[in-house]
Amino acid sequence: MSFFRIFLYLKIFYFLISFFKNKKNIENEICKKFNKITKKKYSILTSQLRVGFYLVLKYLKLVNPEKNEIIISSYNLAEMVNICENLKLKLVFSKLNKNLSLSSNDLIKDINKKTLCVVTTNIFNDQNDIIDVKKICKKNNIPLIEDNAIYFGNYYKTKKIKVFAGSFGDYTLHSFNIMKNISGMFGGMVSTNNKDFLNYAKNEIKNFKRFPFLKYFFQCQTFLILKVLSNNFIYKPIFLPLTKWAHKNNINYVLKILYPSLKFKKTIIPNNYFTKISRFSLNMIWLQLEDIKYFKSIQQTKEKNNLFYYRELKKKNIKGVKLIKLNTSTFQNFNDFPIIVERKNELLKYLLSNGVETKFIQYVDCQKIFNNIKRSNKNFYENKILCLPNHIKIKENYINFIVYLISDFYKKKIKSF
Repeated sequence: MSFFRIFLYLKIFYFLISFFKNKKNIENEICKKFNKITKKKYSILTSQLRVGFYLVLKYLKLVNPEKNEIIISSYNLAEMVNICENLKLKLVFSKLNKNLSLSSNDLIKDINKKTLCVVTTNIFNDQNDIIDVKKICKKNNIPLIEDNAIYFGNYYKTKKIKVFAGSFGDYTLHSFNIMKNISGMFGGMVSTNNKDFLNYAKNEIKNFKRFPFLKYFFQCQTFLILKVLSNNFIYKPIFLPLTKWAHKNNINYVLKILYPSLKFKKTIIPNNYFTKISRFSLNMIWLQLEDIKYFKSIQQTKEKNNLFYYRELKKKNIKGVKLIKLNTSTFQNFNDFPIIVERKNELLKYLLSNGVETKFIQYVDCQKIFNNIKRSNKNFYENKILCLPNHIKIKENYINFIVYLISDFYKKKIKSF
């Protein structure tokens, strides 16, 4: 019993017809949908989420030249922190709470007259975490940037009204990359109520070049390969053994293909940041936004799997495994189910030896990479977080099998390979 940990939700049909579709005012129509969800007045599309982040930080620096500190999670995508360093911002890594969100108590201590903005990343948090951060930012008149890359469509209810992730930040960042719930191969967006920023960003993007054809071509190739691998008759005899071999022998060049985060190197802002979103991406995004029934079915399946994982692992009460509390299942709709573990590498290899592939790296501890740090968070999570597979092919019997293996590993104190 084995399943590829990756499942791309973009349908092949939508991928193909996006090369021929020609809807008028498509950018405006997409922005309207996101404005409605995020309760923002304005949205602007970019070639990648990180491009939107770059534009927001440049704008904030322009209007607040006396401020040079940014409070951000240390457990993050290294490329995001690299943008901050390139813009000569002092990095403040506040302490993280048990949901790996910015700790309110430490955030209050870290904000000062030099604070340019606070960045909160929706990753394993519930709405209470981000509500607390928003209150602190509002009280101190500090802009809040909400990284909503993997939380699109997540919500909680208050007085029977849905409040969506992405509606909390003064500037909300969205992603339409290849692995996201809504995928355009590439693509990003910033939603905000700040018209001055909108005009600034439009003026900047006006001078950007077309998105590079080769980069787009290779991403489309990757999409098709991953789609093929999602079929077990190819995955089990070819890709799974390759993954086992790479982890067992620590073959870096293969691991870097499996986990692109491992390729990261500190560098100047690459030229492909200064490009516009592709028309093909816009078409793919629009087609998926129109197919809301399919999107909701995906979210419901992942939510159901999350609850089942949580219940079964909690029931086992495995020594060596901690759970991130699942307070609001519709808001914390994880792409994969995260657990905090001891002996992560050994557990990973043991699961692989039994045909279970997990996500080895979600984000990385950026404080180990960057030097431009004013204050460092002493909590390290990169070597503790292991993400279990969760997508529409994952069923309860497979989750039971995974939970059994994890319990068996710690109970018998098994040594890997």
